[in-house]
Amino acid sequence: MIEKLFKKDIHRNIEGVVKADNTTDEAVFNEVDEYVITNDLNKKLDEFFGEYSATIGKSTQNIGVWISGHFGSGKSHLLKILSYILTNKREHSDLIGELFLEKIDTDDFELKANIEKALVTPSETILFNIDQKSDIGSKNQDDAILGVFMKVFNEMRGYYPKFGYIAKFESDLDKRGKFDSFKAKFQELSGESWESGRETIFLESDNLAKALSSVDDISQESAKDLIDRYEENYSLSIEEFANEVKEYIQTKEKDFRLVFFVDEVGQYIGDNTKLMLNLQTIVETLATVCNGQAWVIVTSQSAVDMLVNANSQMQNDFSKIMGRFKVKLNLTSQNANEVIQKRLLEKTDGGNSDLGVIYNKVKNSLSSIIHFSDRSRQYQNYKDGEHFALVYPFVPYQMDLFQSCITGLSAHSVFQGKHQSTGERSMLDVVQNIAKRISSETIGAIATFDMFFDGLSSIIRGDVQTQIQKATDTLEPFESKVLKTLFMIKYVKEFTPNIDNITTLLVGTIIDIDISDLKKQVQSALNTLINQTYIQKVGEQYEFLTDVEKDIEKEIKSTDVENSEIVSVLVSWIYDDIIKINKIRYAPNKQNYPFARKLDDTIVKGREEELVLNIITPLNSQDYDEERLIHKSLADSGLILALPGSYDFSSDLELWVKTNKYIPQKQGGGVSDNEKNLLFNKSNDNNKRREKLQNNLKDFISEAKIYHNGKVLEITTKDVKTKIENAFETLITSTYTYIGLLPKVYEERDISVVLNQSDDLLTGSDDALSPAEQEMYTYIRRQKASHKTLTISDLLEYFSVRPYGWYQNAILTQIASMYMKQKVDLKQNSTPLNKKEILAALTNNRQFNTIVAPRVEVDANKIKKTKETLTELYPNASFNSTSTREIYDVCQSETTKLISACRNFMNLNYPFNDVFQEIIDVLTPLEKLTTDTLFDEIPNMEDDLLDAKDDLIDPVMEFMNGDKRKIYDSVKKFIDENSNNLRYIDSPQKAVIETLLTLEKPYNGNTIPKAKQALKDVEEWLQPLIEQTRAEAITKIEAVIKELQENENFEKIPREDRYKVIRPRQELIETIKHTSSIDTIKQRSNADALADELNRGLEKIFELIPQDVIVPPKQDTVRIAKLTPRNKLTLKNSDDVNEYIEKLKENLLNEIGNGKQVLL
Repeated sequence: MIEKLFKKDIHRNIEGVVKADNTTDEAVFNEVDEYVITNDLNKKLDEFFGEYSATIGKSTQNIGVWISGHFGSGKSHLLKILSYILTNKREHSDLIGELFLEKIDTDDFELKANIEKALVTPSETILFNIDQKSDIGSKNQDDAILGVFMKVFNEMRGYYPKFGYIAKFESDLDKRGKFDSFKAKFQELSGESWESGRETIFLESDNLAKALSSVDDISQESAKDLIDRYEENYSLSIEEFANEVKEYIQTKEKDFRLVFFVDEVGQYIGDNTKLMLNLQTIVETLATVCNGQAWVIVTSQSAVDMLVNANSQMQNDFSKIMGRFKVKLNLTSQNANEVIQKRLLEKTDGGNSDLGVIYNKVKNSLSSIIHFSDRSRQYQNYKDGEHFALVYPFVPYQMDLFQSCITGLSAHSVFQGKHQSTGERSMLDVVQNIAKRISSETIGAIATFDMFFDGLSSIIRGDVQTQIQKATDTLEPFESKVLKTLFMIKYVKEFTPNIDNITTLLVGTIIDIDISDLKKQVQSALNTLINQTYIQKVGEQYEFLTDVEKDIEKEIKSTDVENSEIVSVLVSWIYDDIIKINKIRYAPNKQNYPFARKLDDTIVKGREEELVLNIITPLNSQDYDEERLIHKSLADSGLILALPGSYDFSSDLELWVKTNKYIPQKQGGGVSDNEKNLLFNKSNDNNKRREKLQNNLKDFISEAKIYHNGKVLEITTKDVKTKIENAFETLITSTYTYIGLLPKVYEERDISVVLNQSDDLLTGSDDALSPAEQEMYTYIRRQKASHKTLTISDLLEYFSVRPYGWYQNAILTQIASMYMKQKVDLKQNSTPLNKKEILAALTNNRQFNTIVAPRVEVDANKIKKTKETLTELYPNASFNSTSTREIYDVCQSETTKLISACRNFMNLNYPFNDVFQEIIDVLTPLEKLTTDTLFDEIPNMEDDLLDAKDDLIDPVMEFMNGDKRKIYDSVKKFIDENSNNLRYIDSPQKAVIETLLTLEKPYNGNTIPKAKQALKDVEEWLQPLIEQTRAEAITKIEAVIKELQENENFEKIPREDRYKVIRPRQELIETIKHTSSIDTIKQRSNADALADELNRGLEKIFELIPQDVIVPPKQDTVRIAKLTPRNKLTLKNSDDVNEYIEKLKENLLNEIGNGKQVLL
């Protein structure tokens, strides 16, 4: 049996639960006596005692020690042992410190010396679990830690720990030496001890007042008031606390130390930055006030730097605490493992021998029996026979995994009690219980991981225990084992709970085990647990469900979803996310072809198409085997891709759809924070489920067979996109049997390339048609014979479908080529199109209603006659082509150009505009001819066209395109520009140029040459007259400028302003220099205009004279024209002249006499 392997009785009593308040003599002795100092722990002790002893008798600020480690690392045990050592009490005639010192290796001289130094230094210790000592609700206070420190300090001194003001009262009495008298008096009055009476202090207020009155010699009223003031005025600060500690230390021997041993302070603080600050300040103040004689040693699951770094605020606010806890002892799981091996699992020599034999038998199979797969953390297995003997009947991975489980369960508040420490249940206790449980088993049996649950069950929350117990009552034993195992690993993220790894956890023996059989047992249990909603499956992983999770899972499974919702998801995943093809590109012609996307014979994407991909899914109700699929592919015209049937896939898909529908609905209502977190996790799990389903689908499609036309297509590639494309290439070839008639890949530019070919390169015979063109031409003629009209759209529609499958550019290029080979014409409104128009029709889908018809043959004599007439009509054009289409195109081009030129000439508004309309009227019938009518009608139109050419077209075009038009335009321009100057011209040539513009046919005769000479003569006569008039005007204006400059006030203007008087007159001169109108020049230089210029100049002079310059008053002016006598219209004799002069003289003198100037 296994129990016979152990060196020590596996059933002996070991204090497996480390409690800070368990300090009975027996317990203390046993703990120190059985304490195992591992290699790692030895280093930690060396570090601690090195610092602790080095500062004895010296002032130091480094009074803090931070002991960290996860569950089972031994941190609380170490804390307790250190408190025992430093207290160094005598138990069983032994000093505890000396008992511990014996465990230190005799060769470790430095550590022994440091411990011995610490042992001879007088010390007192206060060991407590801070959470246990904390009052309910006090953690919410910023100084909660200070309150606990003060509480345990008071308790250690014998003062009342519950109410600080009572402890303060007791302390003050003690300092005055009256505390013992007070207690004696109280017991005398109340009949019970003060320590008992203060527990009901409010009921003992009278006795309290009487006792105080007696010992302090005051009235009872004063005593009551004093007690009330203690209660009312009590407060506590860190500084006051430190000073009380200092006072206490000062009552002790030299170098005395008081050490606070605080268990689980890290968990108590959590992420509360105010509590961390409270602890930091306590340590700082004690260090400063007590000069290193008060120490604080704490434990925490997290190292101090990790605790600070976990909170961004702490990183900024609590960097000092790192320095306050200079000694940082981090205990590892290896330390715990070593303790367990030495203290509990140590074997006898015979046990080691037996295990060696077992190991040699199974060592080659151990790696296959115990292994973890699928991206799970690789936990440790047995290294060798020695390692096997050390840890048996456990497996090395179990210790590490168990610690991870505890950490996860604790983080999710699975354990009982406020701020439950995961370390309260030591690994030693759990491992011993498991070892005792299997101690009667045959050697070769090993612990299964579900057993660790039983080791923790007593500290698991009651509701969780109830949930597990209820399940166990209805499940088979093995199913319960699986459930407990999944519960344990629920929150271990690095462990992958798939079927293989769960099987490994439940291996119960290493001898003669059938792993495949065990795996089947596990799978069966998992299925049962899923069906009963104890667990859930996400992808290939299984997860324990809490009660709330279970309720949610049941609600999810009962969520109603239509089959169409499931199909919709499957469609999206297959066609949108995996295949990702909307059209198939056919490599030989580089064209995209649409295809109908079906799922289980139903179109789910797009519309009906000639090409079809039908995917048969696990949702299909038909049971298709390969034979049925082959028969089905004969009946169906498309591709059939059959996915393998899978119950797991179908059920997981349904669960995904239900979950995806349920979560938004649930979140829409009122849910608790816990439910929100669970829904968030459900959403993450569902995302993983979707990823797994999609990966499965991709694998299904990759491996699936594709059926077509009664065969399984031979496609070797596993790439989904390539596989589908290869299958479609086969489908396209078999569907469009005429697709091979197209000799090349056609682009849109090929249409214009074909239309721009020379007719000489085309033979016009049937043999010149390509196979594709011949196929199309035959169809066009067949439809014509049936009196059916075809358009471009008709041809596109007919040749794009089965059996052709031709694409648009290919079809349009065939039409263009047949036109160039004179096999077809393209018409709009019965009018044949030319090349340019055909190009537009074939490249613009708005013109796809253009008719395509077979070409009508033309008699050769008619062609010859037409070419002769057109060559005479348009001698500059070439009609040498043998193509009737080309002849027609040249004719149309020349006619259109000529008509267009006439329309442009009409826009110039010549007096003879009607002649252009005459030409247009002659050519319009020619322009309207078609290829079918041109060669019939030209002979009938020959005389009219050629007469018009001689009498009208040639002379008019010669005029409009030659020098005559330039002369005509020059005459017209001269008359338009000099319309006002013509009355000054006294020349017979003036009539010649004026007559030219009135002629209806100026292009006939020699009128133009005469007009050219007449224009020259008139220009030579007119120009000197303009220049003379311009010179006279300039002379008059210059006289005005001179008179202004000679004005007596001109010099009084600042020099820089004088230009303002002169410049307007100079600008007038410049204007006249560029004016050709005689009337305008005279108008700007007559007497009235000059008088106005002079008057404006004089006014400007007075305006520009500075205000401080004295000038004679400005004289008003009057024009002489206003003074001219008006009593007679004519002067007939000398008396009339004398009378006129006398009257003018009188008027002039009157104005001068009135101080005015007369403007001449």
